[in-house]
Amino acid sequence: MKKIMLIVSLVLLVVLGGCGKKEAAQEEKKVLFVGTNAEYKPFEYLEDGKIVGFDAELMEKILENLGYEMEWKNMSFDGLIPALQSKKIDLIIAGMTPTDERKKAVDFSNSYLTTNQSFVISEDNNELKKLDDLKNKKLGVQLGTAQEAIARDIEGAKITPYTSITAAILDLKSGKVDAVVLENLVALPYIKNNEGLKKIDIEELPKADVAIAINKGNEELLGKINQELENLKENGFYDEIFNKYFVDIQE
Repeated sequence: MKKIMLIVSLVLLVVLGGCGKKEAAQEEKKVLFVGTNAEYKPFEYLEDGKIVGFDAELMEKILENLGYEMEWKNMSFDGLIPALQSKKIDLIIAGMTPTDERKKAVDFSNSYLTTNQSFVISEDNNELKKLDDLKNKKLGVQLGTAQEAIARDIEGAKITPYTSITAAILDLKSGKVDAVVLENLVALPYIKNNEGLKKIDIEELPKADVAIAINKGNEELLGKINQELENLKENGFYDEIFNKYFVDIQE
């Protein structure tokens, strides 16, 4: 009987030891769910069913270097912060500007990019040259973005929000809207790939920062992300992907 009990005890020790190792391994390879809206080329977009772009490569490299595995969650832009707050995702990277309103809800990393605001119009439109010219015009914007907030502050503007920038550009080309308000770097590929369009930078507005969002109370992970952003700028990886996605599209 004692032998049987000894054998059972040894088996339990092996099983429990194995479980402990498995749990430790899972902890070491913790999966973080990253929310984005893959409708924001060249920051993030779909190519052959895969999320690619500047933000995608940056986020994947940051978490790889920090020892995390990650899983993308593609959703509408206006649903990202609610998903983060309800802990359906752990991080957001989506060309997101850390506005004062958003800072009340979530925390942000250090800025990893600064860009101008602009609007896209038909190439033969010579009337819209500055922010004031957009008064009383029909404007297309992506739902939930800083550009939507900008457009809604324009006197008399008639706003049409879209979940997809591509849909807004199609309506611009068909004359359903007069202009589409976008970040400068987002406007570039749409102009390059759609004949007959041009962009006007909005000089009256300050440049906008772009950052990674995280729930409040995650200072340790946020600190690691900020440090890794600095590391990637120092080792040349940041410049490599910046040139790939933002410089090349201007050529």
